[in-house]
Amino acid sequence: MRRRVLITGGCGYVGSALVSRLVRDGGYHVTVLDNGLIEGWRMEGGPVDYIEGDVRDIDDWSAVLKNVDCVVHLAAVVGDPAGSINTELTWEVNYLATVRLATECRKAGVARFVFASTCSNYGVVDDVADIDSPLQPQSVYAESKVRAEHHLLVSQDVGFTPVIVRLATLYGLAPRMRFDLAVNVMTAHAVRNSKVEVHGGKQWRPFLHVNDAAKALQLAMEAGATPSVPQVYNCGSDADCYQLGDIGRQIAAEVPGSEVVTLDSVTDVRDYRVSFERMEKNLGFRPDMKVVDGIREIRDSLIAGEFTDYTHERHSDYLSMSASVQRGDPAGRCRSGQGHSDVTTDCRAGSGV
Repeated sequence: MRRRVLITGGCGYVGSALVSRLVRDGGYHVTVLDNGLIEGWRMEGGPVDYIEGDVRDIDDWSAVLKNVDCVVHLAAVVGDPAGSINTELTWEVNYLATVRLATECRKAGVARFVFASTCSNYGVVDDVADIDSPLQPQSVYAESKVRAEHHLLVSQDVGFTPVIVRLATLYGLAPRMRFDLAVNVMTAHAVRNSKVEVHGGKQWRPFLHVNDAAKALQLAMEAGATPSVPQVYNCGSDADCYQLGDIGRQIAAEVPGSEVVTLDSVTDVRDYRVSFERMEKNLGFRPDMKVVDGIREIRDSLIAGEFTDYTHERHSDYLSMSASVQRGDPAGRCRSGQGHSDVTTDCRAGSGV
């Protein structure tokens, strides 16, 4: 019998990769809840049920959660710049809606709840951060994620076993593509403009391919329940932790004719390295992709003409959020489900997460 999983924000960056993975697996009946605001992605002809709705506005969660075995909660206002446009909305979506969904899962008897969080919660770290390290959120986005984590952890019991997955900075091709992430947008600039801009360049970041993020979330869905132990994992690879200047040089090496331009202005002060040993040890997670693989696939897709305008708002959570506000949307609605990552480049250039 196929397991029934509900994925909130399943048309977004991580969601599109996860849905594709679970459909290929064949062992799941997938339902996606997404508000469909951004020109997004749906699996054509696939065994997926779609519910168009916002996680803040569901009147009858009991109907949505009926017979569901697991919830993967990706829905969020994602990234520092997008989260700062309407901070009240960010708290509503990222924290209050998570609290309500967790409550409804407990009432409906849905024990497994996988929450996509972010390594951005660590903020600035002198040493290598593990899950027991102090959290130093540098934005409303990260603060809302930290608060949501706290609520899930105190709600844990034998009938409700949340798994918190703090994702590293994402990159790579996905069915719903984003070019507001560091590796993705820097590679696009190199291909189109022969220039890779790096702000500062000394900041450390761990990186993770979006398909590996989907792999990790599936492992978290399938992990055995251990209600007496907090299940919090950093998700990434020790081998894929770089300073931003190193990322720029990797891109320039893979895109002939491009050059690195280092700017003194630092638009993002976060600086952290993270240990991923716990997730590898407990869940057996090991990434399949490296940053250089993501650079090459994005380079090749752009050269092949697969993206006519990588700067379009549909490829940027920050620009989509800004456009929604400018259109005068009374609810200030943003897409509640664009996947998770860290802001690593200048949001004014459309590169916020």
